[in-house]
Amino acid sequence: MIHRRIAYAFVAVLALALAGCGFHLRKEVQLPQGMQRIHVDGVDPNSTLGKDLAKALPRAGATVVDKVEDGVAIMKFTANAFTTDVLSVSGAARANEYSLRYHVEFLVEDAAGTALLPKQTIELTREFTFDSSQALGVAAQTDLLTKELQRDMVQTILRRLEAISHSAH
Repeated sequence: MIHRRIAYAFVAVLALALAGCGFHLRKEVQLPQGMQRIHVDGVDPNSTLGKDLAKALPRAGATVVDKVEDGVAIMKFTANAFTTDVLSVSGAARANEYSLRYHVEFLVEDAAGTALLPKQTIELTREFTFDSSQALGVAAQTDLLTKELQRDMVQTILRRLEAISHSAH
């Protein structure tokens, strides 16, 4: 009986704490006016970034079109690259730690060619340790980190686009 009361009290306190901290579920991104129809330029549509943007933009209310027409905004990518840097080297002159960096530059113009979002540079990084006894695991770890960076990049791009619509209000 006492344990049940303690459990109810704990759940009540937890619910109050969540309500008091302002916790709420994240809503879908709201794109600015003029981006209901958009063409993505400079990214291979079959690449992970191209595919993820093609999925995320419609969820945000945009229609992704294959070519530039009247009434179509353009998202232009001028850079989209991964680099790997060595962070530290062991006493045996072997790399111990790496940094995987994802660099993207893009801008958004409305249908009239006016900049909705001037050139943006986004750089995301992940660091990881290399264990020479687990050489096969490094390739899998790098692939996993690459996919994680690509997902994060799409979300970062969408947040930048949403910031335009908030600044316009």
